[in-house]
Amino acid sequence: MKQARRMLSILLTLVLLLGSLAVGFSAFAAEKGSIIKFGSYPQSEVTNTKLIGALADVQKHWKSFGYYSGNGSWDNGAMKASDFAKYADFIYGNEAYRAIVCTKYRPKQTGAEASAPSGNGSGYATDFIYYFKYEPIEWIVLDATSGLLMSKKVLDSQPYQNVVKKNGDKYLTGSQEANSYAGSSLRAFLNGSFYNVAFSPAQQTLIKDGTYDCTPYGSTTAASVTNKVTVLSYEDCQSTGYGFSATTGPNTARMAGDVTAYAVSQGISLTDGRAAWWLRTPDSTSGRTCTVEPNGSLSHSMVVNWTDKGVRPVIAVKTVADNLGNGILDCPHQSGTESFAKVEATCETAGHEAYAICNDCSIVLSGSNEVIPATGHVDKVMRSGEKGADGWCDVCGDELMVHLDNSGSLQLDGPMKSIMDLIRKLVQKLEELMGKFSTKKDGKSDGTATQTDSSSSDSNVDLSETGKNLDAFADVLGTIINAFKGISDKKSAEKEEDRSNFLDFLTSYANDGSTTEG
Repeated sequence: MKQARRMLSILLTLVLLLGSLAVGFSAFAAEKGSIIKFGSYPQSEVTNTKLIGALADVQKHWKSFGYYSGNGSWDNGAMKASDFAKYADFIYGNEAYRAIVCTKYRPKQTGAEASAPSGNGSGYATDFIYYFKYEPIEWIVLDATSGLLMSKKVLDSQPYQNVVKKNGDKYLTGSQEANSYAGSSLRAFLNGSFYNVAFSPAQQTLIKDGTYDCTPYGSTTAASVTNKVTVLSYEDCQSTGYGFSATTGPNTARMAGDVTAYAVSQGISLTDGRAAWWLRTPDSTSGRTCTVEPNGSLSHSMVVNWTDKGVRPVIAVKTVADNLGNGILDCPHQSGTESFAKVEATCETAGHEAYAICNDCSIVLSGSNEVIPATGHVDKVMRSGEKGADGWCDVCGDELMVHLDNSGSLQLDGPMKSIMDLIRKLVQKLEELMGKFSTKKDGKSDGTATQTDSSSSDSNVDLSETGKNLDAFADVLGTIINAFKGISDKKSAEKEEDRSNFLDFLTSYANDGSTTEG
């Protein structure tokens, strides 16, 4: 009996121990509504000036975003991918960063023109490099059983569809409906660029293939896709099981918790700091699809090629844990590399030594990564072979309007000397113009250069004629400046006709004072 009781006691102890272990493992799994970290994506902007200076010196391999723009019409199918916006991923100080730069602003709709002057409301300037730090992606656990997760923040700004062409009462991309999620640019972005950037190969093995409904709003014809990454559907956003309101009106739970600085840099539109974000459900009306609006209400009539709507990716993971691993540094670089040979520097452009880049995460892996600085223009030998500056670069042949000679003195030989000789004449013209005034005792000018009696107590100097002459001269100087701008941006071979006309104009004015452009 004692042995039986002892065995029972041991059995009960084992049961309790196993139970406590089970509770322990259960506690490790994240619960519905909790936040877990998995993968990484560029999010916050680097604002520390010292760090920005250090990042500027890091070797970068620039890639085009391939963003689309058109000729002004949103539905004529003329949208094309261009290189006006680029990015570069790199490592510095054991942290990953993304640099971005654009020569023109991304348009708010893919059919509009990319334009530097108009801007896109992002607050980020053109022709200036900005840096964003890769940070862990925070995910909201929508369903702990299936492992369904949605990003807490709006991570990016992308169109639902890049190309839209009207055909009768239909809006198409190629031969299919432009609002078909199966053929959408958004789906391609999520399972291409985003998937490969946000998750290392090891992390990708934890993401399940999911079959997701994308039946159009109001339609009874079912449609679905199978993918690693998606976005929520219109029906998902009315699921109380996911924590949302069953109604379509404003709902705090559907409002994006935050919009990253990186998403803002890509042109997202904000209303009181919040953004609209895409759903995968197309509308039954051609060319339109569903979104969650900034106030959390649901819409099914958004035109598909707006670029300023947010992206909140959705994935299903095999194990819902507190931290599934994050950071681009987790990439094992196993899928090969892309090699780049030595690029020589020119007079104006820096070069680099040979290096290799990981095809998975775009990080520079090997090579000296040495940046070879531009040598600068050299002008020490004339074209005839004699020593002396002549206004042309000895290395590349570019024309130099102002340069240094062998002694380091500023010289104005060659083309610039001819210009300066004419400018001296124009200065003399200015002196003549300033002398073209005369006065009478009644204070009225007769427009001549007649000498007056300066001792007369009631004589008044009338400067009105001088003002007109100065205005005329200012117009001439403005013409000179504009002509300089137009000529200096062209190749030497293309300058000859412009230069000839320009010099003829200056010579004509210097000789006879005519302001008529030649």
